[in-house]
Order: sequence, then C-alpha cells, then structure tokens
Amino acid sequence: MIEVWRGNVNAWECDELGHMNVKFYLTKASEALAGLAAQSGLNEIHRADANATLLPTALHIRFLAEAHPGAPLVIEAGWTALSETGCSAVFIMRHGGTGKPAASFRIDLAHVSPRDGRAFPWPGHFAERLQNRMVTAPDFALPRGLAETRSSPSASLQRADALGLAHVGQGRFTPDEVDVFGRMRTEVLLGRISDSVVNFKDAFPEEWAFHQGEAEGRIGSALLECRILPRRWPRAGDGYLVRSGLKSFGPKVRNLVHWVLDPATGKPWWTMEGIAAPMDLDARKIIDLPDAVRAGLEQACIAGIEA
Repeated sequence: MIEVWRGNVNAWECDELGHMNVKFYLTKASEALAGLAAQSGLNEIHRADANATLLPTALHIRFLAEAHPGAPLVIEAGWTALSETGCSAVFIMRHGGTGKPAASFRIDLAHVSPRDGRAFPWPGHFAERLQNRMVTAPDFALPRGLAETRSSPSASLQRADALGLAHVGQGRFTPDEVDVFGRMRTEVLLGRISDSVVNFKDAFPEEWAFHQGEAEGRIGSALLECRILPRRWPRAGDGYLVRSGLKSFGPKVRNLVHWVLDPATGKPWWTMEGIAAPMDLDARKIIDLPDAVRAGLEQACIAGIEA
C-alpha cells in the first residue's frame, strides 16, 4: 500500500463520546481516495473541471480504535479489483504515533461522468497503472459481523410504514453538503445517520433512559462496523427521512438497518446496516446487555429487514 493522506483529529470533529465522529473518518477517506487516484495516474477526480470522477457504489467500514482530539493519523491505500467501468480499493487509517489501525474502508467505485453519473471505461494508461498497484485487504479490514448481500429491492417509504420502521431523522441537504458537481458528498452518508440515530430509542433504551434523566451513568452508542449502499445521490435542497429497524442483537452489540428515503418520491437515497453498541462514557467501555432490556429488544426486532 502507499500513503495517500496524513493529518490529525481536530477538536471540532469530535462528538459527545469524546472521540472523532464517524462522519469525519469518511471525510478523510474521501480525500485519500482522490490521492490514490492521482498517484495512480488518474486526473484530479474532485476538481470542478474533471472529465471523470469515482462514485462509491458500496462501502464497508470497520472502526477499530478511538481517535481523540489532536491525534496524528495517516491513511495508506491500494486497489483490490478492476472491471471495465469500476474498481475496488482498500484504505487503512492508522494512528501516526503507534501505527495501530484506527479504521478500515473497503470501497467499490464506478468510473463516471461527473455531470450525469454515467459509467464509462477507464483510459488505457490508468488501467495498466492500477494493475501494478493491486493489493490484498488485510484480515482486520474484512467483514466481521455483516454479510455483504445485495441491496434490498424493497426499501421504500411505503415498505418502511408497513414494517413499522422507527422515524429517527428528517431534514434537508444543505449547500455545504454537496461537492463541486452539485452531488451530495460521501461523508454525508454517515453524517446524517449519526445525527439521527440518537432518536432510535427502541434499539438503545439504555441511552434513551440517560436522555430522560433516568440513568445513573452517562451512556452513548458507538458504531463498530457498517455497510453503506448508495442508491441515488441527492442535491442541495432535497429532503430526507431516516427510517430504522433493529435486525438482531447480542450480549454486547445491536445490528441496525437504516433506510434514508426521499420524502417526495418514497425511493431510497441510500441504505445502511451497522453494528453498534451502548457505551459507558465515563468508563470508556462497551456495556453488557442488561437483563431488563432484553425483552424489549426481542420485541423490537424486525424479521427479514435488510439494507
């Protein structure tokens, strides 16, 4: 792998859990993608005058270690697969001081026209250079608790209503959330869900009790792994709804499915499955499932829900 990004964790990128918010992991990985493309001979993919760009079609992310304010970070990357109009890449974010992995990103990408998103073949020289930069993703970057299945064909507002998916977020995409082509930036895929999931009280009753002032300690929820499937790319001013369901749970973790939907059409913007866990914010550790919570989680699970 080659180094494609180096920087640090800014204090304003950290959330109520005291560590870098998941949105900014993806912000830095998006910069790293442009660096990998440039070092492989592709023209600058994020410039307004670009003739081609790379658009994510599937993302798998594992959050392996906390990153606190001021921490130095470095990202190394390489390509893992190539097709006529697409490719896959792996990115490893490491702590600069220790070299330990902080996160991994495995991203499937389409080579597209920046304006209309139409996929088209690679230039010959880039395909050749990419073949020379092929790598194998390390074991710690592979899925641990998620299956890489196809996206759910049934994701829709009508289906969300029928399944009784929780209404956890809604709003509008803002001008600062779109790129130079007018398309939603990649980090918003995580950012809008991160902004909404606190309202998913059926999946995290311990955290909800904290927000109601009924818990003894400070409780939050931490995302450990996720798979994101973009369907369409919003523009500034488009609306969204976040509908969420609990797929399953274990002694420490919860499997969640989120559908981010267009309220105007009922169609999905993107879908996501994540593995998250309640976290004791004072002890800095994941908490075990309380017996008092188990029955409620069993009742909240929705059979057959997929991202």
